[in-house]
Amino acid sequence: MSHEIEVPVDEPVPEWAVQYNAGDYPRQSVTGDAVALALDTSGPRCTLRALLVERGGVPFAGLDAWPGGFMEWDADEDTRQAAIRELREETGVDAPDFIEPLGSYSRNGRDPRQFAGYRDPSTGAWIARGTRVTTAAYLMLTHGASQAVGADDAARAHWADVYDYLPWEDLRDEGRQAHLSAVVQALDGWAHAAPHGVERVRELFGLRDWNEERTAERWALLMEARLVPEARRDQWGRADARPQDALFGREMAFDHRQILADALGRVRGKIKYTPAALMALTGPEATLDELQAACESIAGRPLHRSNFRRAVAPAERGKSRAPRIVARTGRRRPREGKGPGVAPELYAFLPDAVRARLDTSIRFPWLHLAPEENR
Repeated sequence: MSHEIEVPVDEPVPEWAVQYNAGDYPRQSVTGDAVALALDTSGPRCTLRALLVERGGVPFAGLDAWPGGFMEWDADEDTRQAAIRELREETGVDAPDFIEPLGSYSRNGRDPRQFAGYRDPSTGAWIARGTRVTTAAYLMLTHGASQAVGADDAARAHWADVYDYLPWEDLRDEGRQAHLSAVVQALDGWAHAAPHGVERVRELFGLRDWNEERTAERWALLMEARLVPEARRDQWGRADARPQDALFGREMAFDHRQILADALGRVRGKIKYTPAALMALTGPEATLDELQAACESIAGRPLHRSNFRRAVAPAERGKSRAPRIVARTGRRRPREGKGPGVAPELYAFLPDAVRARLDTSIRFPWLHLAPEENR
């Protein structure tokens, strides 16, 4: 597709511009992806959800992906604007206030369209028509999962539980911890054959020393062990299906599960030192139980209730060094129904805390996970 630019007739054109030809270099394309996350509190348990689209066309037709697309030559100022535009066009959702760059993804072969082409019937020579695609992903945190409607080239748009795609990352109860044990067992053969494999699996997947922020490293190890279909794809994006695939969650298009793992690890870290990130997901006011449920959903770990309250809203007097990020409003959340009990008190994020990065990060009081010998 050609694009015309207006150059005044009488404007002198530099010699280098006359001589330069982009066709002399490998073809490159750039896309922008919108990685939008929100909390869903409508069910019995707070759920961290991702706004995804089901791809309507090839490659990866039928698989979920982040809303995104190629940067338009004339319309998009940069990849951020491209991601925002694609989010609106493919889902009908406007970009939230909290947006930050997540990362650039340029691994060779991440998009099978790189290898597009055909064989000349007369000569047998391969005629390459593909383009290598690099994407810039943007983390977008929003309060509430607003209604999404699939449009443009998306078959549908929907909010999905992030742990449907990374199930081993949710350890909020013993059943989910047992799922992690099955993942570790599946890694056993690879671990004993790979250099330092046993130590690496124990370090990343061991509950005793579980670090919720190391999501990207755990995903990379599963890719290295070729236990997820994304690791077994050929250059056209096709992978052999294996019965064990169901253990490792739902497959995504391109390298979008890697992007999800990166985003989840980023948010898990940010809620400890950037109250603005947590507020973007919960809203400016919440009860302490709602804040705890939000943090547990994001981190995939259970918290000690009373110690959590002291961690985010310590007493105004005393020797506590914990950073205060919320304070009482003097108002209460109306209770649904007419059952017994006191309406919970609302807390508001402190403006000074929201505007800055905390000097001392919040030390969340995680509950101990099941010891390895009991799994």
